[in-house]
Amino acid sequence: MEVTDRVHVVALGWEVARIVEPLYDLKADKVVLICPDNEALIAEFEAEMRADLEAMDRIEVETRMANLYDLDSALQVFTQAVTDHGGDDVYINVSTGSKIAAIAGMMATQTTEATPFYVRPTRGGAEETAVEPPDEPVVSGAGAITELPVFELQGPSSEQLRILAFLHGKDGVTKKELIQYTESQSLPFIANTESKSEEGRYKLLESHIITPLTDGEYISVEKVGREKQVFLEDRGVDALAAFPLEADTLEAVESSGDETYIEDFYADAFSDTAHLETS
Repeated sequence: MEVTDRVHVVALGWEVARIVEPLYDLKADKVVLICPDNEALIAEFEAEMRADLEAMDRIEVETRMANLYDLDSALQVFTQAVTDHGGDDVYINVSTGSKIAAIAGMMATQTTEATPFYVRPTRGGAEETAVEPPDEPVVSGAGAITELPVFELQGPSSEQLRILAFLHGKDGVTKKELIQYTESQSLPFIANTESKSEEGRYKLLESHIITPLTDGEYISVEKVGREKQVFLEDRGVDALAAFPLEADTLEAVESSGDETYIEDFYADAFSDTAHLETS
């Protein structure tokens, strides 16, 4: 019988109690600490916590680095940590770290089997608005642990997201250019078709891409000169920021700082912690 480990993935965030106590309460076998890629942001008491954990025989400790104030960086590291422990029971602690790190942790659960949980703070410590590592944790006590629901986001398909990523940063493209792109990328709706005619490919583009994305207000189609061109709308940019993307889609998206949509979407989960208590 194969034995699985209980793995906690958690970002550092100038706290100790809400990282360490759940390891005991939930009987973790391993913890993956996601540390800021700037060592100057690691508090002395966090370094001591890590050393204490590493000195223990019962819990295995692994550290990974990420920019905890950059959504793409944090999301990539969270997701990879879960993927690398695919045979284990993985829990993501979204209580600590920056707000963006918490959002990245929640997003990682949408494409993996990881379970997110939140630990309610019971006592405050240092000022949470500090801009450099404080002398004591910003939260000095850990309260009830609450498993969080995984948000089921309904958005564009992976093929449609690839098209949105292609449109990103461009001032409109023709449908012919979209056909050429889909062929070069072997997107399934084109690659798997038996239609060999140009007319057939345009119909497939309309039914699989243009019509659903236009109906969803992710794109718009306008006549420019003699040709119709396809433009990415603000909602399309929001979709690229909000929905989990495949690695090749992420590479196609230029850096744009579009975390606003996601922060708004998850704001209620982290702005009012009182409602997260179990009854």
